[in-house]
Amino acid sequence: MATREFGAVCDVSVLVDRASFEQAQRLLDGGELYLPSATYSWLARDKLIAVRGKALGYSLVSQFVRDRKLVVVYLPELLDELSRRLLFGVEREVPLTDLRALMLAAHLRLPLLTFDEGIVERLREHVGARTLWQLDAHADWLALREVLELYRELASDVGSYLHKNLNDGRAFEGLVDELRKQRGDSLRGVTAAVRKLCQARTNPGELSFRYVTWDLTPLLREYLEQHVLQSEVVRELCERALLLVASPK
Repeated sequence: MATREFGAVCDVSVLVDRASFEQAQRLLDGGELYLPSATYSWLARDKLIAVRGKALGYSLVSQFVRDRKLVVVYLPELLDELSRRLLFGVEREVPLTDLRALMLAAHLRLPLLTFDEGIVERLREHVGARTLWQLDAHADWLALREVLELYRELASDVGSYLHKNLNDGRAFEGLVDELRKQRGDSLRGVTAAVRKLCQARTNPGELSFRYVTWDLTPLLREYLEQHVLQSEVVRELCERALLLVASPK
């Protein structure tokens, strides 16, 4: 599916009421907002669902969809399987709804937009996530474009680096630390460029962007060892090990 140059996958916290959704629209500066089809199907069947204590009602969310303000997107089966395997690995400490949304965001190379400050901490605690880099930016198209270009470059780098070192026995945390050192100068350069853009333009709102790696390596090693997937496919999946999580400041 083709996506606009900028947009975001919605965390459930964005969809709890109209005010939250409209805030998300303003922060995304006209970019598309997406929802995994499995979440929407669950909502359509049960009419009212709750994730992390946040209730979503079908009437409101379906109106966003009918008005084409929210786009429902299918998550490929292999990525849905990865989400479920992660769920079993963390003994359901992170909801499947969250894992699917994060996986879809990584698949579309877009951020997950959330109003829940605890989501990265839950990933760190239960999925071995580590923050590779963090920067703040105005909710302005030029700044958002720089943030997103960096994400796509880093996802490619993470994919190549993890795939190359998948079977060398090194811990995931060490690989992430090495990559951060290698990309340190370019990361600081992009951060400075974004700050300069933000200083030159009116602030329509501010977002904090966290480039977060989550540890998919045990699952991907298993696919390789069992000859389930070709190496090229595993290489592409390694790129999904980098997430971009956006939240308002």
